[in-house]
Amino acid sequence: MLRIIKRLLDIVLILIVIGAVGFFTFAPAYVEKSRNNVIAHAPYPVSDAGAALHANLIIGDWHADSLLWNRDLTERGDYGQVDLPRLTEGNVAVQMFTAVTKSPAGQNYDENSGDALDNITLLAIGQLWPPRTWNSLLERALYQSEKLHAFAEDAPDQLYIVTTKAELDAVIAERAAGSEVTAGLLGIEGGHPLEGELANMDVLYAAGYRLIGLQHFFDNELGGSLHGTGNHGLTEFGKQVVQKAVADGWIIDLAHSSEQVARDVLAMTDVPIVVSHGGLHGHCPVKRNFPDALMRQIAARKG
Repeated sequence: MLRIIKRLLDIVLILIVIGAVGFFTFAPAYVEKSRNNVIAHAPYPVSDAGAALHANLIIGDWHADSLLWNRDLTERGDYGQVDLPRLTEGNVAVQMFTAVTKSPAGQNYDENSGDALDNITLLAIGQLWPPRTWNSLLERALYQSEKLHAFAEDAPDQLYIVTTKAELDAVIAERAAGSEVTAGLLGIEGGHPLEGELANMDVLYAAGYRLIGLQHFFDNELGGSLHGTGNHGLTEFGKQVVQKAVADGWIIDLAHSSEQVARDVLAMTDVPIVVSHGGLHGHCPVKRNFPDALMRQIAARKG
């Protein structure tokens, strides 16, 4: 009898191991493919004049979440966020790689609670990220920076991570001379990895981050989100973060920030402000997009 029980336990253990291997191998890729699919469309003809113009443009993209997924960005993919071969094919000179560290279950444009289950915790564990990232938003940002630096080391002819204006100018000059290298920048999507500590801005800066998005899909220690529980403005901690960002030369990103946060930032700064991804409310009237008048204020600041 004991031998039969032991045999059954061995079978159950084997099934658990097989299930775990299958989950960790296939589930994260399935999630990414479903979240970041490429929708089939008719081929769009490109004129010779259009192709010539594209080849001479300095093209930059302000937002990609590629580092969130366990993909080798030196390999060309056919789904999902950008990778280095497709950046080269698209003649992209500058790419901002943003680190997502927290995202609420049931994520939507209208309203999300900061107490909602965090999807990124599940994703970090499911993708077998280092255990230090499982319960630390700061470590999740640092890990994503480490991944991008590793890709740059593996493919120096395709990616150079820039942290200063001089480095960016140098990459642009190299491209003008025939190089296909893309300048990569690092940004955080939402100030969550600060974990309420101003000193963590220095930690992230040392890791190569140069853009700080203040909010993501829910209110945080810095202030209100467009998708939070109210149009809250900057908190006292949020104001300290903005002041330090200006003093240290960070790019401030208002994508996902509440309208009041945007107005508070404009009132206390005199630097150009970025809205890295979003749209004009007058063109697409959803809560995701700032009112046109507010966007004009940002543009008037050379943002």
